[in-house]
Amino acid sequence: MNLSFQDKTYWEEYYSHADRIPETPSPFAMFLVDDGIIANRSIIELGCGNGRDAKFFAKTAKSVIAVDQCMNTTSMLDKLDGISSYPADFTNLNPVDDADKLDVVYSRFTMHAVDVDGENRTLNWILKNLKSGGLFCCEVRTTKDDLWGKGVDKGGNVWYYNSHHRRFVVSDEFVSKVKEYGFEIKSAKEDKGFAPYKTEDPIVLRIIARKPSA
Repeated sequence: MNLSFQDKTYWEEYYSHADRIPETPSPFAMFLVDDGIIANRSIIELGCGNGRDAKFFAKTAKSVIAVDQCMNTTSMLDKLDGISSYPADFTNLNPVDDADKLDVVYSRFTMHAVDVDGENRTLNWILKNLKSGGLFCCEVRTTKDDLWGKGVDKGGNVWYYNSHHRRFVVSDEFVSKVKEYGFEIKSAKEDKGFAPYKTEDPIVLRIIARKPSA
């Protein structure tokens, strides 16, 4: 049984005091830029959070779309050159026009913030709205994370901790699901060192998947 949860109020409060977009991008964003994956490509970020990665991508990408359910950050991003940003639930996005299909879909630390139905809708949307040969780049917390098991057990690897939910993915199962949706796995690795933050260094899954060419 799928547990449905909604933490919009938590995230709106979390970002409500932000008055600027941080200059330092995440390690995942830097990896993708250094690897040439973003250069001159159209990209959408699903759940842009504080906006730091979208701002960073705009320096090299052809175009950047950044969506998040919290308007505070998206309103700041939308004022920057090269970025189109708006508040939205990324699990319920409208399809893009065929001429506007995307080169890259980027999701960092957002897939574990939605329920299983939301994950399924998102993967389906990504497949339909990526160009042939386009990439899905995702980083997500897994059941090997030290935070797994903390707080209230809601079942299905969902834990309620620090006033919001996390649905930790089982790495092999998530990779298999992405393949079942029709993607080719270019790389998938579960490890520490991908997302260090202050004293934390969680085990996360970093996956890059390709939509097959027509």
